[in-house]
Amino acid sequence: MRSLTIGTLAALLVVGFASAGQAGVIYASGQLLVPGNPQIPPGNPGHDDSRENYLYSIDTDTGVATPVSPVTTGLPAALAGTRDQRLLGFKNGQLQAVDRPSATQTPIGAANGLSSTGFEVLPNGRGLLTPFNAGFQTQQLYEIDIATGAANPISTSATEIGDAIDTAAGNPLGTASPFIISLGAVGNVVYGIDLDTNSLIALDPVAGTAEVVGDVGAVGEVGDGIYSGFAALTGVDEDEDGEFDALFGAVNFLTTDTETLRLGGVARFDLADGSWSLVGENPGVIFFGFGSSPAAVPEPSGLLPLAGGMLTVALYRVSRTRRKR
Repeated sequence: MRSLTIGTLAALLVVGFASAGQAGVIYASGQLLVPGNPQIPPGNPGHDDSRENYLYSIDTDTGVATPVSPVTTGLPAALAGTRDQRLLGFKNGQLQAVDRPSATQTPIGAANGLSSTGFEVLPNGRGLLTPFNAGFQTQQLYEIDIATGAANPISTSATEIGDAIDTAAGNPLGTASPFIISLGAVGNVVYGIDLDTNSLIALDPVAGTAEVVGDVGAVGEVGDGIYSGFAALTGVDEDEDGEFDALFGAVNFLTTDTETLRLGGVARFDLADGSWSLVGENPGVIFFGFGSSPAAVPEPSGLLPLAGGMLTVALYRVSRTRRKR
């Protein structure tokens, strides 16, 4: 039997620690269209199109989405992952804990009465929300306590987001009617897509200030406007260092000369100009919300003694094996 080297043992330990987390995986609420069969007589099961809702897991390398729950209903359109690998959702003014295997939801704290599809949790545990008002406008970034559900605006301006869009577009203030459909954080910035202008908006999570990334309308200009349905965003910790370093989003529809198709696209955003490129497609699927957790990076004081102890035991066993030969 070939003995293990110190380098191999160390590598195995690193792989073991990394695989314990969910970093680099996107969880999504989504819906699959199951086409009906016209050969089945009308009025019988299977004749008409049907729709099945699932909680999906998305591989960010390929963009392929795989159901991880049974067929379900009522999943939040606003999702976010936490450092301790929980999946949270926000719907109908209520923060929810979402169980990944079953898609069941458990309320957290009290309902705050806000309406929002834009929700993100930073690696430091701060929750962020972009509520929309009765006129379906999203004007401010809020902080939401992920233990109690209480939420309050961060910026002092009640029209922060709309003013930023109007300034970038050269329009009079009050022209824009922003609707931030989703949120995703990268580094010290949280991003949202404004459906009124199809623009990527950068929001400061400390001051609550907003600015347009690239040109107004940059998100919708990719592919000369043939894509639509930018319903979800999330930060992703690709290098598993405990911080979000890439922004991914959904691109649900592709319009051809004759029809609009369910694309189920997963896109990676360019934070320099607000554009994006497709990573993968899931025909027949549309996504409502994305959420991803940063890696659960242990504190050095806790990790090193554990790793050192495991390595010591492994090396001891190797040395005994060699002495028996």
